[in-house]
Amino acid sequence: MAVNNGLILTLFILIATSLAIGYGFGVKARRLPFTAEIGFSQKQWQFLRWWVKLALVVGVLLPICLLVLAWKQPSSWVFWGSYLLIVAVQLICESVFSRWLVPSIVVPIGFFYTAFRLWQLLDGFTQLTFSSLTLVGFGVVVLFWVANLVMLMVMAIPTVFVGSESISQS
Repeated sequence: MAVNNGLILTLFILIATSLAIGYGFGVKARRLPFTAEIGFSQKQWQFLRWWVKLALVVGVLLPICLLVLAWKQPSSWVFWGSYLLIVAVQLICESVFSRWLVPSIVVPIGFFYTAFRLWQLLDGFTQLTFSSLTLVGFGVVVLFWVANLVMLMVMAIPTVFVGSESISQS
């Protein structure tokens, strides 16, 4: 079954949203070993500002360009439409839940959505037809999301994970 199938997309959004809400309430109740705030240093915040701009260009604008370049291929519309839908849902969830629950919720949301996006891209590689130019663009998108997953694991997760000593005792 293709990842960019409506059922798979819906199930992923529902599961990721449920996990995010559980994380938010768990952190608020001090039942999970994560902080409510993101403890980035000044240098990390500077890096992150640059990284978010890069994510906008490589993760959103480049895929829109790739969609336009392959506009005659219905499979391209389905693939890039699904991809951009997941990006939009991620951004909405991060914005709403970080205000409603805890700011650090953007880390697990980013992790789950990036991992799913890589699965989408792997699936898309087998379904799409590429010219040399679109293959290079697609490769850049994949490399960026791999780097984003590494960044989340190396930089972001350690700033919100504080270990089991933070869990309050009942």
